Amino acid sequence: MSVHGMEMALYDITTKGAVRKRFVAEPREVLSGYGLEPPEQAMLEGLDVPSLLDAGVSPMLTIGLWMCVRGPQALPEYLKAVSDSRGGKV
Repeated sequence: MSVHGMEMALYDITTKGAVRKRFVAEPREVLSGYGLEPPEQAMLEGLDVPSLLDAGVSPMLTIGLWMCVRGPQALPEYLKAVSDSRGGKV
């Protein structure tokens, strides 16, 4: 598992508008440039917050991705995903 590769992808998606637009339209194509394994790509494509956090990905990067892709109106959904992954503790 390459936490560094996932975090580099997350950083680029959340800080570079062109990368973010491409990720929303073609996530596999964007992620293919980061040397990620298929399970890592699936976590990012599916915004699988619990799995990303369990893998050791920075919570700041996961919330950044969530906000960029789903928007601030989905913050309660993000918090629930984090809470569920932590046994109800955020």
